[in-house]
Amino acid sequence: MYMGNKSVDKKPLIGFNICSVVFLVLGSLSNVVGYQTIQTSQENVITERINQRELLFQTICDIVNNKEIQRIILKSQMSRGIFPTSYISVITKNQIRQMYFFGLILSKFISKSRIQSIIQKNQLMNPELQKEISAVIEKDVTLNAKMTRLQNSDCYCENENTALWKFPILCLLLYPLASVGMILYTLWGIPLLFQIILFIGYKLSCFWT
Repeated sequence: MYMGNKSVDKKPLIGFNICSVVFLVLGSLSNVVGYQTIQTSQENVITERINQRELLFQTICDIVNNKEIQRIILKSQMSRGIFPTSYISVITKNQIRQMYFFGLILSKFISKSRIQSIIQKNQLMNPELQKEISAVIEKDVTLNAKMTRLQNSDCYCENENTALWKFPILCLLLYPLASVGMILYTLWGIPLLFQIILFIGYKLSCFWT
């Protein structure tokens, strides 16, 4: 009888232990699922940022290589008595990518105020020029679609400061390229890339333009 009571008394303890194990396992699974969800979300953001970068680089290439836009910029330069000593006729996305990584180094030594000073002094991008380039892009279905995608890109603002910018990721990608474009213009008189970067920068309301 004593043994029977002892056996009966163990049942609540066994049940409690089983419940504890179940809750522990469920808690662990919840943490794993939560971690996987966060990790997947972060991976999606990284992938989307890479996609934005590639879209931006390709759009720059397409605009720079557009013959009509080249003529518009050349005409704008010549109307002010400026004759470029050299000109970029064809540029590839791989070259833009290389310029970007070189620009990451350059941008550490070139201030935003320096770039803005060059822009203002040389009147590299005015409303009339923006309007002419925009008109060409609007007529080109492919270019127009790419510019629309850029302008509809997600913000991915990570703090209060970047939340003030509409396109922080794209603007941060453009800035190193603007540094390279400025060097090409000031040292070798090649304005095309710089002006296209400025055009896109104005369209995206970048903080450095």
